Amino acid sequence: MVQRLKTIDNLLYKLTSLQQLISNGLLIFMMLMISFDVIGRNFFNKPLAGTFEMTELSSALLVFFALAMTHRHGEHISIDFLVNKFPDKAKNILHGFIEFVIFTTLVIMANHVFANATRIMGRMTTTSDLGWPIYPFLYIATFTLGVFALVALASAIKYWLLAVDKS
Repeated sequence: MVQRLKTIDNLLYKLTSLQQLISNGLLIFMMLMISFDVIGRNFFNKPLAGTFEMTELSSALLVFFALAMTHRHGEHISIDFLVNKFPDKAKNILHGFIEFVIFTTLVIMANHVFANATRIMGRMTTTSDLGWPIYPFLYIATFTLGVFALVALASAIKYWLLAVDKS
């Protein structure tokens, strides 16, 4: 069981690292695109077409790609001054429960985003300026939510294993 969890954890680490790399690339893309748009608008009177849409879509993807790695490293804002006073076993049980609630919430969210993507695909909804279909971005968001959910589930299991550890 522990060996299988380590294998899954390593796979999730590689996947979240890849997602972080993609989010970094999206950030660089947004910075360059906005810079070229400002330069084109101010110096050549020719702004980039669809800059707002590309910024909007890429910033949403950037957030979704970064969520799992942020959670993995515990970089979300948390207030835990009360929990720090608990015994280790109680802390681990509570953290495991919180991670499981996060997992459940993310599965529900991913389900809704997936259903919305499928609905939007059926309607062939596109962006207004560039005419890009929106549903692929939602399917990508669904995938990243799924990875985030698996990271939370693996974390819950790790906390619960620490709670029952006899050593």
